Amino acid sequence: MKPSHIYWFAHYNMKGPCVRYRGKYFLEALNHKHGVSSSFVMPGYHPLNILHFIRVYFSALLFRKTGSLIVFQKIYTRGIYAHALKFLLFIRRKGTIYDLDDAYHLKFPPVTIFHFLKHTALVSVGSEELFKFAALNNSRVFVNTSPIIPHPSIKTKKNNLFTIGWIGFYNAHRESLEQLFFPALIHSTLRVRLVMMGVTKSEHKTCLRGLFPVSGNVDLEISEEVDWENELSVYHQISRFDVGISPLLETGLNKAKSAFKLKQYLSAGVPVLASPVGENCNFLQNGYNGYFCHNPNEFFTRIEQFYDMPDELYHRMSSQALQSVAEFSMEKYCHTFLDGLNN
Repeated sequence: MKPSHIYWFAHYNMKGPCVRYRGKYFLEALNHKHGVSSSFVMPGYHPLNILHFIRVYFSALLFRKTGSLIVFQKIYTRGIYAHALKFLLFIRRKGTIYDLDDAYHLKFPPVTIFHFLKHTALVSVGSEELFKFAALNNSRVFVNTSPIIPHPSIKTKKNNLFTIGWIGFYNAHRESLEQLFFPALIHSTLRVRLVMMGVTKSEHKTCLRGLFPVSGNVDLEISEEVDWENELSVYHQISRFDVGISPLLETGLNKAKSAFKLKQYLSAGVPVLASPVGENCNFLQNGYNGYFCHNPNEFFTRIEQFYDMPDELYHRMSSQALQSVAEFSMEKYCHTFLDGLNN
């Protein structure tokens, strides 16, 4: 079944990658490739946000288009927005979907999450771990891994100064980096550049500069004020990396993640060093587009391997990283979504 229209109620603003990639960009691609129109709503207190919400909400509630879907994306709060959507779900349950790509039930009071899981007609999730969780509350669940948008920034060759890159929300990944990756560089004598994209707190920047002082062998570069909504700029910066890293401690939150940063690296032709945790295992092929690393020693060994890798071999692995994109392209995401409606 292909819907005629989708009413999409996001959980946050455009700063959230899931709102952009699983919401806005997906709906644009679905309209362009499959002719499905949409109404996209984000919560907010600005008068224009409120007016837009009212228009779409009452359109879905009172004048719902034939053959349409209503998607509730990652709603987890207990405020006015969530209560209004619960009422909409109560009245218009047929053709409803709850979309979830994070283990928010482990971070926040899960009452609202359980409500949408139990009462929507269908649930789409971003990982196998979330599938296990959601399937306990709804018999109709399908996995649709978060996609990457097409972009022109592709890795061509290694830098003269070997460059290791990380991208993400540092505050959420600090422990994984400190326990699994940083020790690999602290005890290394290799001359490298370390690019950190997503460090916002001044105390974290100070700590990093203490770990990697100017006088050391690691040239630390902290990207200031990353404009996450400027996707082309972000991917251009990623394409500067010679290798991308995705260290993850084996926690419930990490196992449920959709390996998004790993996909971002691969989409730019950047090989990856990652922990064998959660969805990383589904998209990294050891020795093909990167390597799994269980501890700091293995991260160091693989960094040293890439550091000394001949250009021909590096180019082959970079090309293979780029070929991985077919597994998480926006086109595949659209097809999986449409197929999932028949679940």
